[in-house]
Amino acid sequence: MAAIETAVAQHPDLVHHRILYGAPRHRALADHLLKLLELRDLSARRNGIKTLHIGVVEPTEALERFFVASETQAVVPLPSCHGAEGFDCGVLLSREAAVGLVHHAREACAPARPVETSQAVRALPVRHN
Repeated sequence: MAAIETAVAQHPDLVHHRILYGAPRHRALADHLLKLLELRDLSARRNGIKTLHIGVVEPTEALERFFVASETQAVVPLPSCHGAEGFDCGVLLSREAAVGLVHHAREACAPARPVETSQAVRALPVRHN
């Protein structure tokens, strides 16, 4: 999450989609969402484009997806070989797969309920892990 925050801060033209499948399960993710909102003004448009999208997909029965993608590369996290709770391994995917995942993120974001203020993030029920 720190790498994402750094990229968002250092690259103002970077478009970032964060789609949650239900409320955050960990305080660290809720804190990350608040940090993203501190870094970007959601009403601003760079080159006419909104650069930060945060939303919640409901119902919570929807299957979660975990990936980080740009137009050139994507990383898909894998379950940890070191413990049941971690996702510290991943697969690096090529440009073609990355473009598909960027498209998937845009499609997943479309029906999501926007979470665009600090108050909206704080209103999300977070399991305290």
